Amino acid sequence: MRGWDDDAALAATEVALGPDPSTRRPAAPPPRRWRAVALAAAVLALVAATDDGSVGADRLRSGGAARVPDVPTDLGPRPEPPATATSASRPSTTAVVAPGTAAPTAAPSEPTDPPAAEPAAGEAPPAVDGAAAPPAPDPPAAADDAVVSRAIPDVAALAPPPAAAPPWAASTHTTAAGYVSTDAGCAAGTSGAALDAWFAGRMGPVLGHDYQHVYPLGDGRHLWLFQDTFIDHGGGATTFDGAAFAHNTALVQEGACFTLLHRGSAAAPASFEPGTGERRLATWFWPMGGEAVDGRLQVVWAEMRKDPYEPGFADGLGWHPVRTWLGVYDTSTLRRLAFAPAPDPGVAPIYGYAVASAGEWTYLFGNTFEQNLVREGGYWNGPHSATAVFLARVPRGQLGASPEYRTADGWSPDPAAATPISQRYWVENPMQPRYLGGQWVSVAKVDGYWGEELVVDVANEPWGPWTTVAHRALPPRGGDPLMNTYHAHLLPWLEGDQVVVTVSQNARNMRRDAWPAPWRYRLRVVGHPLVPPPPDPAPIPEETSTTAVDTTPAPETSSAPPPDTAAPATTATTTSIAPATTVAPTTSIAPTTTTIPSGSSTSTSTAPAPTTAAPASTAPVATAPPPATSGSSSTTAPAAGPGAAEPAPG
Repeated sequence: MRGWDDDAALAATEVALGPDPSTRRPAAPPPRRWRAVALAAAVLALVAATDDGSVGADRLRSGGAARVPDVPTDLGPRPEPPATATSASRPSTTAVVAPGTAAPTAAPSEPTDPPAAEPAAGEAPPAVDGAAAPPAPDPPAAADDAVVSRAIPDVAALAPPPAAAPPWAASTHTTAAGYVSTDAGCAAGTSGAALDAWFAGRMGPVLGHDYQHVYPLGDGRHLWLFQDTFIDHGGGATTFDGAAFAHNTALVQEGACFTLLHRGSAAAPASFEPGTGERRLATWFWPMGGEAVDGRLQVVWAEMRKDPYEPGFADGLGWHPVRTWLGVYDTSTLRRLAFAPAPDPGVAPIYGYAVASAGEWTYLFGNTFEQNLVREGGYWNGPHSATAVFLARVPRGQLGASPEYRTADGWSPDPAAATPISQRYWVENPMQPRYLGGQWVSVAKVDGYWGEELVVDVANEPWGPWTTVAHRALPPRGGDPLMNTYHAHLLPWLEGDQVVVTVSQNARNMRRDAWPAPWRYRLRVVGHPLVPPPPDPAPIPEETSTTAVDTTPAPETSSAPPPDTAAPATTATTTSIAPATTVAPTTSIAPTTTTIPSGSSTSTSTAPAPTTAAPASTAPVATAPPPATSGSSSTTAPAAGPGAAEPAPG
């Protein structure tokens, strides 16, 4: 396979694409001591890579950027990092291969990792005044577990199809909206356990994907959008080497059955959303939050740009967001109706990283989604920008309207006045809030790729205070030590008294451990009890502020569990995997309320807004679970085929 183009070509790409949009919050340059540490780490990376000859040019994102040792469950402070870095504690992440394991065939060597670059002006929010930086988590002890490697084929050599056409082949057609549509199969039901079992296996033509986002479309239908997806319509591929690739794809869920949508053709799949012009492996578009209202689905998209280098040890992934876009789609056909820059097109933060509505407002949660830590002075120069979560709002369902921003004492049209509603951890605080069961609930994977735990928070208002009610280990399916988890995302319905959490998974060294075993690059689904938030503190009057804050309660979302559903007679495939999910043990802790430094936003409001019902013209799509459907199909899902054996789910 062919890897990244050389530095000159990628630098030319940067020039052709133009500068990043201006953003609002200039970031201070990293301290001199961190620059020295980063430079030393780059030199050590060069030495380590030269010793084992494993500098690969075909690396992209891994499911895990760098493994950090298990986080203690008592939530106590971690020890301070050593004053100076040594080669033992700062190994290179450049395609490290375990002793005695053959390295994959490498493309021509790329330039070695550069010294840590200072972030461009405006790329990250400033530190909140008075915020004490938490100690950095300890670095990984074993270089082999800290590999950043997500190889993506530039030109895939597709596997030859089997003699017999796969079961889904007959369903493949092009829709009136221009999508290639294929029946991907059916789960045994819509419970969390049934979905976990289905996503553990091959999903029709889909071998693997990550970063799921789920949007109710109405009439019991849901749209799932994914980031990087490996696709094999022919049915002959059992590894990623023989599959095609798209930067984003869609699954439409009706009951327990799923339909794959993408552009291009079955022989040459292309992304569901090409944006303003995708250039594969150079610039592309990834889905964020969204909302459906009055037959129109609005989705926030992040335009991503590849950086001309690969970050070194613990420094993350070699790309970053450059602009925020808003796509509008017909909820029935998913035909694209519009695609334009978002009203706030900046990326520091991305407003719309998560989207949820309550009362008369739609709330846009903001996060920088910065995963290339070189741009912020390197891993050790934390806490990083993605640890801060901001909040904006627009009238319900009007994502094309200019937002108001949450400030220390209310709301303002000035984005520069925004203050974080939550700021914690070292690398990422990737909160994914929803309004479910008459309350706000959020899940987050602590420090994203870099962490090992799931945190569940609840609140009465979207701006908080957010109270942590669970802090639990989040291992990959089966406890596979070669894998990690990231991107915890809530489904938009309750299963009884539990929230349903979807989690992305990947191998830490994707090229070595997931390419021959695609099941490592598939979702996991777990459940967790919905815990009510404690009462908010009594408001403290402030004579100097008259800003009105919305406190309108929204009607409760239906929490009826989705009924089990069988495949309709016209569906080509259905799974026969037992719906069993292994749930990681939960660490019982006393609820803790997230605190924000002085000057930041709290839940206290100075003048409650009058209770107002949501306008009838912007009625949101119901977030009820998929309804029951009937059918008598007895077909079974296609076998995984020869190759690496897939473990039983759970």
